[in-house]
Amino acid sequence: MNSKEKRESVSREDLARATLVTITNNIGSIARMSAINENINKVVFVGNFLRVNPISMKLLAYAMDYWSKGTQKALFLEHEGYFGAVGCLLNFDQNQRTS
Repeated sequence: MNSKEKRESVSREDLARATLVTITNNIGSIARMSAINENINKVVFVGNFLRVNPISMKLLAYAMDYWSKGTQKALFLEHEGYFGAVGCLLNFDQNQRTS
């Protein structure tokens, strides 16, 4: 936004949505690259970031399908925050066993 008029015409809501889209696209890109490295075609997204966040869920689903040309799918769990905590607990347990 190099133009002063354009900067002044942007609402806080526009900036918030642009930030959300940018963050979500970064998450999707990293998830897709990780899935390619691990030869995985379904990616499960969990965590409170997705709680009551249909914009990000739609963006992630679309991005995974688009960037992979339909070979990878984004999956979302109903109790996303709970499963994010379970993932942290499992990772902690695994680290405790290996150290």
